[in-house]
Amino acid sequence: MFDIQKAKQDDNFRELKRSKISSKFLNLNGKNLLNLGSNDYLGIASSVALRDEFLKICLNRDWYFGSGASRLVYTSSDEFERLESWFESKFKKSALIFNSGYCANLSCISALNDSDTLFLADKLIHASMIDALKLANANFKRYAHNDNEALESLIKQNQGNVKRIIILSEAIFSMDGDRADIEFMLSLKRRYDNVMLYIDEAHSFFALSELGICGDMGCDIDFILVTLSKAVGSSGAVILSSGEFKDIFINSARSLIYSTSIPPINVAWSNFILAKDHSKRRENLANLINFLNLNSTHICPFVVGENAKALELSNALNELGCFVPAIRPPTVPKGKARLRISLRADLECGDLANLKRLLDENRSH
Repeated sequence: MFDIQKAKQDDNFRELKRSKISSKFLNLNGKNLLNLGSNDYLGIASSVALRDEFLKICLNRDWYFGSGASRLVYTSSDEFERLESWFESKFKKSALIFNSGYCANLSCISALNDSDTLFLADKLIHASMIDALKLANANFKRYAHNDNEALESLIKQNQGNVKRIIILSEAIFSMDGDRADIEFMLSLKRRYDNVMLYIDEAHSFFALSELGICGDMGCDIDFILVTLSKAVGSSGAVILSSGEFKDIFINSARSLIYSTSIPPINVAWSNFILAKDHSKRRENLANLINFLNLNSTHICPFVVGENAKALELSNALNELGCFVPAIRPPTVPKGKARLRISLRADLECGDLANLKRLLDENRSH
């Protein structure tokens, strides 16, 4: 059982926050703060203009707030097929909607597991992928983060022992904000016959480009997981694969089979957003990344080490009008506590002045 007292002693006790969002602001305990802690990277989820435009077209449409059944029983709206068709036309792969990225990773990785499969996982992949491997009692090994030499060494050591090796990685890592070397992984796939790639695009799809890193590189990737709850500002996730694997997932992915599907109105909202041009938002997001100059992506970690220091800086930013969460173990390794700054396209560079100044004052940490 979780040790509450120890968590409090380690400055690692967590509580739900009483808050609500309003455009680029988060109202926390009655105070409006610039929201630098969300995954709403393009500012779509909290856009009043987009919301109102969508609601106008909802009248007289069969877009309900509940789906009524798992999709294995029936599909409640043709918006589901419309969304999957959008992905299939863009990625030239079969698409299947899940209720969340966590559900998709948990079920799809479990479904891919058998006694002839070895998974090779980057040390910093998302908890949902690790949970899938553990729950499935899968054969897996982890390699040091973004260490190409270690990854290839594991392939050489194990290639003859299993029927297939599946590499698990994120395209942009959720806590460090750095990119995987997918070009190198593709070269491994070309050089070793039994290597497959499973890439989680949760934090890259639709943010810096419409199709994310994998989509921009082409589709020689076996499994691509995209989420709709981050840059798209909606709910749900989509796994992209071959038609054969889509059938495998439909028949064995437990979170798909045993969950009532997401509401049709959420799927319609995703289709509404995907149909629009968001290039101006992406241009502004790139400007913000350059201005803050902490990282090459919209996820900007500021590692301080100790939990107490991360909390201290988070509270100091709160006083300056910014909400930036302190990220602590087990979300990040012990001794790697940090601020996780999430940039969003509805900000201006001037909004970041107080944040930039405080970070400059604490860079020695």
